Amino acid sequence: MKLNLIKEEDREIAIEFETSDFTIPDLIADELLEDSNVEFAGVSKDHPETGKPVLVIRGKKPKSCLMDAIERLDKDFGEIKVSKKGGK
Repeated sequence: MKLNLIKEEDREIAIEFETSDFTIPDLIADELLEDSNVEFAGVSKDHPETGKPVLVIRGKKPKSCLMDAIERLDKDFGEIKVSKKGGK
């Protein structure tokens, strides 16, 4: 999935996703909200039919928080894959 960094400051970043689907940006925002260094994480779209989701993160080192959240999600989904293989 292609991402565009549209804003980068010390305490805030905004990332546009090249998709119209909110699923992944929403998952990331929810995971970010579990981090005590994150003051705000949310997803917006300019227009419901043509806009692209934009993930906004505010807090201490937002880029680092984003990478940590993605790693945690990757681990969680990896565990789901393992569980599915072992189950019937």
